[in-house]
Amino acid sequence: MTLEHTIRGAYIDTLLDGGFTRLLDGTTNPTEGYIVGGVTEPTTMPEDEYHPDFRSRYERTSRAINHYAKFKELWEKYDVLLDEHKDTYRMHKFVAGLGIGTWIHDGQIYFDLVQHLYNLEIATREAKQRGEIAIYDCKNQKDLLL
Repeated sequence: MTLEHTIRGAYIDTLLDGGFTRLLDGTTNPTEGYIVGGVTEPTTMPEDEYHPDFRSRYERTSRAINHYAKFKELWEKYDVLLDEHKDTYRMHKFVAGLGIGTWIHDGQIYFDLVQHLYNLEIATREAKQRGEIAIYDCKNQKDLLL
């Protein structure tokens, strides 16, 4: 799958399902374990394509195109960050679980480097150390507030 296809899938899943995860090993939206954000500082963009940020000076360019372009720009930023962080996490044997995550909260799309962990206790501990307010339960497809 090309990066462009991954980004398009991430965009669609984020808007329709409220989030998306792609791990470094190519896994998308794992069905077991827990996703913990906070590996890096998150970046946000408005969820709504009608937000004033997406107005165009050119009538031919739609807000949807501008919205997707911003999503793609941020995804590519985190793809570079993922590449930069993989060597650090390889030393700690976490690299297989490293990835890019998006989720929607309070009208914003969040982008972050995330970590996929299988143990709830470890995932909870890591999230608390990073100042996260929740982790994502992959099996039950829901947030677990901390």
